[in-house]
Amino acid sequence: MNTTVEFKNILVVGIGLIGGSIIRALKDNSFSGDVYGIDNNKASITAAYDLGFIQNKDTNIPKDLDDLLVIFSVPVLSIEEAISQISSILNAKNILYTDTLSVKSTILNSLKELDKNILSKFVLSHPIAGSEQSGFNASSPSLFQDRLSIICPNEENLEKDVSKVEDFWKALGSFTKKLSVNDHDELFGKTSHMPHVIAYALMDSLYQDLGKKTFLYSGGSLEDYTRIASSDPIMWRDIMVSNDKSILSSIESFKNSLDDLSKLIETNNADGLVNYFSSVKRARDKSISGKKG
Repeated sequence: MNTTVEFKNILVVGIGLIGGSIIRALKDNSFSGDVYGIDNNKASITAAYDLGFIQNKDTNIPKDLDDLLVIFSVPVLSIEEAISQISSILNAKNILYTDTLSVKSTILNSLKELDKNILSKFVLSHPIAGSEQSGFNASSPSLFQDRLSIICPNEENLEKDVSKVEDFWKALGSFTKKLSVNDHDELFGKTSHMPHVIAYALMDSLYQDLGKKTFLYSGGSLEDYTRIASSDPIMWRDIMVSNDKSILSSIESFKNSLDDLSKLIETNNADGLVNYFSSVKRARDKSISGKKG
């Protein structure tokens, strides 16, 4: 590990792709504490227990765990129920909460309706890692290696608690940056949620037009581009509903870009097309170069 996980106990709520990768990474890096994992899918709990990743073989976990980090890795619209269920069964001392969800405003609004003590101890986070595959069997101990994890502190958080959550993600191989909740949702509405909108819509359009011929004569770029259209439908339903304003704004902006390109094609504006493609290429190349630098 790059840093030491400071907690004695870790509970992962939802052991699918992300949650499963967390418990695998802890095992892979010889975490010295105890790890627990619960999920609505009992087969995932059984598999994780049989592989030695978690202490519990069912949904029963000790109620009085000390020095505990609880990580919620559930669909966005399930977070309020999950928080309520966990907080009602735990009587832990020195407890911190975090999450892995892609929309933060929904969680923060839910937390404000709950006990203020939970709000102050809940440090929102979002590891920027994933796959179009889902479920525990798709999880990987290296999923977070050299990947960005976003931390979104709220005004009730103590700096020492924020630092402990940051250090947790660093221990799994991530590097971290901080964003406000609103900035997070607006930014990822454009850079993460919108690409999924495009991939789903493109795949829908292609399949309506071509059916089974869609990939019959395609090159690798089409498979690569539409890969994320194979992502978990429930997760992406929740994200679209929860971050609707940012996503709809991004869709309108994308429509404008499509309209601009359509007009250039419609008018056979060869010079305009070259200028358009060149401008976009420069913007992308510069942005990618800046990220690597």
